[in-house]
Amino acid sequence: MRRSILKGLLAAAGMALTITGTNQVANAADTINWRVQSNLSAEDPGYKILKSHFLDRVEKMSDGRIKFQLQPVGALFPVKEGLEAVGSGIVEMGMLVGGYYVGKMGPIAALESGLPGAERTALERYNFFYNAGFIDLAREAYDDQNIFYLAPYLSASWDIMSNKPLRSAADFDGLKIRTFGIEAKWYEQMGASPVFMGGGDIYTAMSTGVIDALRWGGPSVNKDRSFHEVAKYYIKPSPMPAPNNFFAVNKDAWAKLPNDIKLMMETAAAATSFEYIARAANDDAAAEAEMKKAGVEFVEIPPQEWAQMEGVVRGIWQKYGEEDPKYAARGVKMLNEYLASLGR
Repeated sequence: MRRSILKGLLAAAGMALTITGTNQVANAADTINWRVQSNLSAEDPGYKILKSHFLDRVEKMSDGRIKFQLQPVGALFPVKEGLEAVGSGIVEMGMLVGGYYVGKMGPIAALESGLPGAERTALERYNFFYNAGFIDLAREAYDDQNIFYLAPYLSASWDIMSNKPLRSAADFDGLKIRTFGIEAKWYEQMGASPVFMGGGDIYTAMSTGVIDALRWGGPSVNKDRSFHEVAKYYIKPSPMPAPNNFFAVNKDAWAKLPNDIKLMMETAAAATSFEYIARAANDDAAAEAEMKKAGVEFVEIPPQEWAQMEGVVRGIWQKYGEEDPKYAARGVKMLNEYLASLGR
């Protein structure tokens, strides 16, 4: 009797091991693997936070059902080809900058990535997306590119550093400045010559005189890239105090995800923005102090002069609606209504 019972237990144990092994193979085969490229280099805080607070957390929340292979800017595709790379499925997800694609999508791409003369803080920008409903318009526009617009990746300010003090619109005359999108049009109206280049080329361009000024990130990012070694003036206020990149997802890959993983990704994306903003605020104060010690002069454009400059750029984006009635006109209307609700 005991032998029969023992044989039965061994047989049951063997069957359980077989089933468990089969399930492990099946689970491994069912794991969703996504390729992701950032628009930033691996040492950038925005890249590190993307990994730790979005990708790693979604993997953990999903119990490993989805895994991500993250690559830095340029590893899988040139940054200017981001729309095609994500839309065609070269990668399942990319961190993109909407302003790079104005030539392909029209002014809605500039509206999506943030505008000078509009929101003044990251929280105002968050509310415009999630409470004023701009995220729905962004999703509609990027759907045409076979891209699901997951969320904005709100960031610290994008500031100007230069090799000469800029205290008025007149000081921009003749300035060669690294920038893109609506800012390029803005600076052109003040007599500057905009130059577009990737972040990896800025330091050399400044040190060799190819450009006279740069518009890149906030203080901590600019210091980490050693821009204070080649640009001795830091200009305030920020021309882009509330910008954002965005999480672009291949539409077909998104459709295949289970609904619970979709919810995890949407929730984690919003939380990741707040981590990025909070960490930047902490790091920027320390970076400003260090740059001042290194001899960088912080130059303030007077409020009255700045208000006139902002009026010029608001005039530029107000006309966007005339260029694109399908998307930009609606976006400008939404933004004007939102700013009016803030008393502006």
